[in-house]
Amino acid sequence: MKFDLTDLRIFLAAVDNGSFSAAAVENNIVVAAVSARIRRLEEAFRVELFERTGRGIRTTLAGDMFATHARKIVDDARRVESELDEFAEGRSGQVRLLSNTNMLAEHMPRVLGTFLATNPDISVDVIDRPSHEVVTMLKNGEADIGIVAASADMTGLERWRFVPDHLVLIAPCNFDVTDESINYTRILDFPMIGMPETVALSQFLGRLARELGRDIKVRMRMNGFEGIARMVESGAGVAIVPHSAAQRYRTFMDFRILEIADAWADRKLFLCVRHEAELPRFAKRLLEHLRRYAEVT
Repeated sequence: MKFDLTDLRIFLAAVDNGSFSAAAVENNIVVAAVSARIRRLEEAFRVELFERTGRGIRTTLAGDMFATHARKIVDDARRVESELDEFAEGRSGQVRLLSNTNMLAEHMPRVLGTFLATNPDISVDVIDRPSHEVVTMLKNGEADIGIVAASADMTGLERWRFVPDHLVLIAPCNFDVTDESINYTRILDFPMIGMPETVALSQFLGRLARELGRDIKVRMRMNGFEGIARMVESGAGVAIVPHSAAQRYRTFMDFRILEIADAWADRKLFLCVRHEAELPRFAKRLLEHLRRYAEVT
């Protein structure tokens, strides 16, 4: 490297002030030091950066070109310094958050919306993952915060109770089951409307079906719970959705809500991190926000 940031700052001070002596005062050094740095730059690039006149100095064409680039470099350096200061103080940064499908659809828009509104310099990267993958990624340092079901092995992670995750079955009004509760083995007898195979809820339900030696009869996959509810209302099949979503959509759709008799339908969820003390400050702020949300929900 033929120059450093100090060289650039002294050079720009000389350009802006039209004087080596003024540049010396601005940088709190002697004039001889300014002259030596400018001379070193000229020798390194084998060009003259200034014309010395009886009234002071003025830039050459090479000096004008160098000044343009020097200003950009110095401005970028200041910007980096400012952003790193904000990062260190917890005012800016990107949090990596892992969650299951239900939390992403039912709770994250509200809880993250309020957090982002009050923390404009922090962004959140949210990824839908099954609980066992969330645990692995947290332990490997691939995420900052995760939402994990109680069924997963959280050994080695710090954790706090989060909001409950209650799943129900929604079915067309003419659904041929008179009971208000149904188990998963019976549900698998019916055609289902599901979410994309890659999302955590689909993977979870698929794993449960395989454990029973069964397949899910998926008629169609939709990207959101509202679309799924519309398909169920139309009689296309049944679907497993969060209870909160079922209640919300039934206010303007017509379908039945049935309890799922299996214990897994009522899942306890936990906020998990590898080590809270090691989180960046901005991630700690999100963790605190999520814990406060859980306390009032």
